[in-house]
Amino acid sequence: MISPTSLRVRALVAAIGVAIAAAAPAATELAANHPTVAAIDNARDNPSQLISRAGIFDPLQQQLDVHAIGAAAPVKASAYAIVQFHDAATLAQARQSLQRQGVQFLAYLPNNAYYVRLGHAGLRDLRADQAVRWADLLQPALKLDAQLWLAQRASSPALQADGSYELRINAFDGVSSASIAAELVKKVPGVTITMRSQRAAALPYVRAAVSRASLDTLIEVASAIEGVSYVAPWLPTTTMNAASAGAIQGNNTANCAGSGPGCGARPLWDHGITGTGQIAAVADSGTSPNAAWFTALDKGLGPHVEITPSDNPPPVLPNIGTLHPDNKIIAYWLQPDGPINYDFTSGHGTHVSGTVLGDAAGTFGASTYLAATPLLPNHDLADGMAPGAQLLFQDAGPASATSIIISDFGGTLDQAYAGGARVHNNSWGAQTAGAYMDNDAELDRATRRNEDLLVVVAAGNDVAGPNATGSPANAKNSLAVAALGHGGSLTKAGYSNSGPAADGRMKPDIAAPGTAIVSARNLNSFNMTIQAPVTASMSGTSMAAPTLTGNALLARQFFADGYYPRGEKHAADAYNPTGAALKAILLNSTNTSTNAAAGWPNTGTGWGRAWLDGNLWFNDTMAGGDDSRRLRLFERSNGAGLQTGGVNEYTIDNVQAGSELRATLVWFDADAAPGATSALINNLDLEVIGPGGTYLGNVFSGGASQTGGSADNKNTVEQVRLPAPSAGAYTFRVKAGNVPGNGAEGSDRQGYALAVSGRFAIPDPAVFPAPTSVNASSNGSSGIAVAFDSAPGAQGFQLYRADGTCASAAAGDFRMVATGAAAPLVDDTTIGGYSYAYKVRGVQGDVEGDASACVEVVSDDTCSLMPSFDGQSLAGNGAAGSCAVTLGWDPASANCPLSSGITYTVERDVDPYFSAPTTIASALATAGFTDTAVSNGQPYYYRVSAQDSLGNLSPLSRVLNITPTGPGGPNPATLLDDVDTHSYMTLQAPWQITDSAASNGSLSYHNAADNQPYPDMTCASITLPPLTLNTGATLSFKARYDLEYQWDGVVMEISTDGGSTWQDLPPTGGYPSSFAQTQNPPVNSCGFASSHGAFSGVSTASNNADPNNGSATAVFKPFSVSLASYAGQTVQVRWRMSSDPAANFDGFLLDEVSMSDDTTPNADVIFASGFEDGEVSGDYVCH
Repeated sequence: MISPTSLRVRALVAAIGVAIAAAAPAATELAANHPTVAAIDNARDNPSQLISRAGIFDPLQQQLDVHAIGAAAPVKASAYAIVQFHDAATLAQARQSLQRQGVQFLAYLPNNAYYVRLGHAGLRDLRADQAVRWADLLQPALKLDAQLWLAQRASSPALQADGSYELRINAFDGVSSASIAAELVKKVPGVTITMRSQRAAALPYVRAAVSRASLDTLIEVASAIEGVSYVAPWLPTTTMNAASAGAIQGNNTANCAGSGPGCGARPLWDHGITGTGQIAAVADSGTSPNAAWFTALDKGLGPHVEITPSDNPPPVLPNIGTLHPDNKIIAYWLQPDGPINYDFTSGHGTHVSGTVLGDAAGTFGASTYLAATPLLPNHDLADGMAPGAQLLFQDAGPASATSIIISDFGGTLDQAYAGGARVHNNSWGAQTAGAYMDNDAELDRATRRNEDLLVVVAAGNDVAGPNATGSPANAKNSLAVAALGHGGSLTKAGYSNSGPAADGRMKPDIAAPGTAIVSARNLNSFNMTIQAPVTASMSGTSMAAPTLTGNALLARQFFADGYYPRGEKHAADAYNPTGAALKAILLNSTNTSTNAAAGWPNTGTGWGRAWLDGNLWFNDTMAGGDDSRRLRLFERSNGAGLQTGGVNEYTIDNVQAGSELRATLVWFDADAAPGATSALINNLDLEVIGPGGTYLGNVFSGGASQTGGSADNKNTVEQVRLPAPSAGAYTFRVKAGNVPGNGAEGSDRQGYALAVSGRFAIPDPAVFPAPTSVNASSNGSSGIAVAFDSAPGAQGFQLYRADGTCASAAAGDFRMVATGAAAPLVDDTTIGGYSYAYKVRGVQGDVEGDASACVEVVSDDTCSLMPSFDGQSLAGNGAAGSCAVTLGWDPASANCPLSSGITYTVERDVDPYFSAPTTIASALATAGFTDTAVSNGQPYYYRVSAQDSLGNLSPLSRVLNITPTGPGGPNPATLLDDVDTHSYMTLQAPWQITDSAASNGSLSYHNAADNQPYPDMTCASITLPPLTLNTGATLSFKARYDLEYQWDGVVMEISTDGGSTWQDLPPTGGYPSSFAQTQNPPVNSCGFASSHGAFSGVSTASNNADPNNGSATAVFKPFSVSLASYAGQTVQVRWRMSSDPAANFDGFLLDEVSMSDDTTPNADVIFASGFEDGEVSGDYVCH
C-alpha cells in the first residue's frame, strides 16, 4: 500500500506546486489578434514564440485574451495538448522520450512546438520532462479560423448563396469523422452534414451547414469536440494551343493564332521529345473520351486507336481501376461523393486535358490529322503541349458547370500516382485568400509520401489585390501557375490572382499563357464512336496550369529518356526526377521580364514564364534553340536528406562569364496543420560563394542577387541569380537551418533538389569513364563506404543510391547520397539491416561522367526504429500462488532487420504514478514473468517495455494494478477495494487509477486519463475478480460521475459463468438514469438500448442524474446492490462504460468497493491491528 509518509510527501509536493504557481509573476495578457505577415516574419526566428491563429505569444510570459473569438469555453481536461521544447537541435530525442510514454505527435506549431495526443501520459508527464519548455491543453479558441471570430462571423465566407452557413471541421489523424458528425447532429439544431471524410488514412473532416440562427451553436460545439484541430468556413472548389508551345519551349515572345501550325521555335519537339512514356493525371470536370483528341496513341509501332470509357463502377480511393496501357486515355476514374461521368456541361475538363496532351488524329470528312509519334509531334489544329503522352483522367465534375467535388484530395493524388502518373494537373481551387488549408496540407502530405510526384495547380481567377491565391495552390509543394496573355505574352493577365500566400510565402510560383487558349471542345454525349476534333477558346489560370503541366511532361521525358547529363539520349542515363527536382528545373529557367513592371520575382507571376530550352541542355542545338547554359542537378531524397545543422556542398570549378548563372533550391516540406499561420516546418537555406562574394537565396535587387542580407525562413524555393557572373569557381551550399519535422516518422530529415545552370562544360568535354571495381570498403555505424577505382583527372565523384538490390532497382531510381574528391564515398544515411544498391560517377569538366556498375550492400549501420509492442496486452494474476504475481503480455517484434531478438524489462512500484520504480526483471527473453517478492494484501503496480538487441526501446506498457491474495482470491466476506490499500479490479483501457479525486484516501478508479475527458465511442469495463458468495451478500461502492446525460453511461453487470455471459445488475432502487437519448440503432458503443438504465448525467449532492453536464458539481455518492440470490455461486461483477461520439466530460470515478455477507465480522474488527499481517485467516498470509 502507499504509506502515510508517501501520502504526506505527495500532499507536500502539491502544496509546493500551488505556492510556486501563486508566487509566479502574472502573465502579460494579450488580446487575441490574427497575426500579420510582418509579425510572423519577426517571430519565426524567436524560439520562445508560439505562432498561433489567435496570436503570437511567449506562453511562459504571456497569455491570450480570447473573449473576442467566440469559441467554446476553455477546457480543463483534454487528450490533446501543445508542447513546446527548449532546444530545436534536440527535438528528435525529446520527441522520442515522450513517445515512449505514449504521447503521439500530430502536427508542428512554430516555434519548436507540436500538437500532441497525450495517450496515457498527462500534462504532469510533459511538464516533468527537462526538454519541455511549456505544455498545456489545446484550447477551443486556438482551433477557430479568424474569419469565424465574432466580429466577422455573420459576413464570413461561410455564408452560402442559399443563406446558409457551411463550415469545414478538420480533425487530427485518427479521429473519427463519423463521431464528429454524430455529435454535431446531436447538439446543433437543424445541422446538415453535407460531406465527411471516409478513408481512415484521409485527413479527417466534416462539412456541416446551418442557418444563421444555429451558426454560433455550431461553432461552439465544433470547437469543443475532442480531436478537432481547425474550424473554418467551407469554400467551394470551382474550375479556374498552337501559340503556347513556342512560348514555353523556346521563349517565343511573338503572338500567333491559338489553332493551326503555331509559331516560335519548339526545340523539345524538334529533339523528338513529345511526351512519349509519360502519364499526366488531370482531376477536372470530366473529359470527352470519344473525341478524336483522346483516341489515338502511337508508341512507335503506329497509332493504336481506341476509346476509353469511364470505369463502372469506379474504383474506391485510393485504389486504382482498369488501366488501358495502349490507349491515349490510360484510365478514366470517377471520383467519389457526387461527380458524374463525362464533360457534357462545362467543357472545362476537356479543354484542360486537350491543352496538356490532346492529339487530333484520324480522318473526318476532308480533314486528316496525324497522331504524334515518339519522334514527331505532328502538330494539328490545337494539339496539346505533350501530344505523345497519356491521360489518366479523374472525373470530379458534378452537374454544375463550375463546381468541382474533391472530397479526398490525398486519396485522389495517391490513386493517380498508383496508376502511373507523375505529373498531376488541378485547374480548380477554392478562394482561400492565400491561407494554408486542408487541401494544401493533403497535397503536401501526398508529395512527401510520393516523392516523384509534381502537382500543378491554377493560382485562381478574378480576386483583386494581394493574398488572393487559392487552395491547393497555396500548398508549399505545389507548382502554382499564374496566367499571362496569349501566345508569347509576358504580361500578367488581369484576371490572374496574385500572392503572396497569407503567411508571406511566394505564390504563385510560375507563369504560362492562359488567355484565349484554343484547345479541345467537349461533346454533349458519349458513345463508342469517335467524333471529329473540335476546338474552343477559353481563358484563365485553368488554361495556364495545363500549359505548364504538358511542358513539365516534356521536361520529365528529357530525364527519363536519358538526355541528362550529356545532352543526348542514353538509356544508361535514364533518371526519374523527384517532384522537387522537376519543380526546381522549371523555376530555374524562366523569363525574368515577365510582368516586368512589378520587378522580378514578383507576387503576380512568381519566378516568371517557364522556358524549357533555357535550362535543358542539348549537345546539338536546333534552330531557334538556346543551349548557351548547361544544367547540373544535385538531388537528395528525404531518406538521404539533411537534419538540423547539416550542410551539403557542391562546386562547379569553371563557370564562364557571358551567360546568366542561376541556382534554384526546392524542397518538399512536411505537411503543416490546416489553418497554420506559418506553414513552413523544415527550413533549408541556399548559399552561393563565388568570385563576387557570398550570396544568400532570395536576396535580390533589380532582379539580381546581392551579397549580404538574411537567409530566407519562410519559402520552400530559394534562388540565386547572377545575370552577369564573374568567371571562376562557384560553391553551392545547402544548409539545414532547422528541420524539426511535423512529428511523422522521418519528417525530421529533409531532402531537396538543387538545379544550377550557367555557362560551364561548354563545349562538351570528354565523357569521364565509369569507375570500376566498385565495392563496400566498410560498413558500420558510420555508414557504408563505397570504394572504387577510376581514371585520373576527375574533379570529384558522386555516389548514387537506390533502395533494394541491383536487380530490383531501375536505372532511373538512383539518387545522389554523397560526394567527394576521391574514394571512398560514405553514405551515412542508411538504416541498418536494409539493402541498398549503389553506383558511382566521376565529374570531369564540371559534368558527370558515365555510371559505374552496381553494387548492393546490406547496411550494418545503426537502426533506431522502435519495436512494435502492444502495451495494452499486459495482464496479470495475483491469485495463482501465495505471495506471487504472474504477468504476461503479447510478444513484441523488432522493426530493425538486424535485431536478433527482443527482451523485456519489468518495473514495479507501490505508486501508480511510478514515482520510485524498481526494475524487478530485465533481459527477459519470454513474454511473461512471475514476481515472488511481494506480500499478500499489498497493492502493486507494474509496467513493461520491450527492447530489441540493438538497444531500441518500445513505448511503455499500460500500468497494471495487482493486489496478490493467494490461490483463494480475496475473501468476499471482507472484500474491500479502496484502491489505496487494496486494488483488485481488472481494468480495460481507458480505465485507470487516478489521484485526481477519491471518496476516501487518495486514489480511485477513473474511466479516463488524468486531466482528460473520457473517450468517445468506447465500450470498456472494470471488473472484480471471481468471488464465491456466501449468504446475504451485498456489494457497496461509491461513485462520482459526469457522463453525457442520457447519451453516455455506466452499467453494472454480473456473470456466473466466468465472464462468458453477463446480466444486468441495477443498484438498489434502480439506475438513476438511462440511455434515453441514444438512437435506434443505439449510437453508444456498447449498443445499450434507449430503455436501458445507467449511471448518467451528474452525481450532485441533491440529484443522482443532474442533466447539467460540465457545470453541475459532481460528488461521490453511495450505492449498493444485494447479491443474496447468488449465494453459493462464483460471480464476477463489472462496471461497463459506454460512450457515443464526442461530447465527453469528466467521466466516472469508482471507489470504496466492498462486500459483506452473513459471515462478515463486525466492521470495527476488520481493521484490527494485525489484519494486514495475516491475523485474519484467508487472504493475506504467505505460504
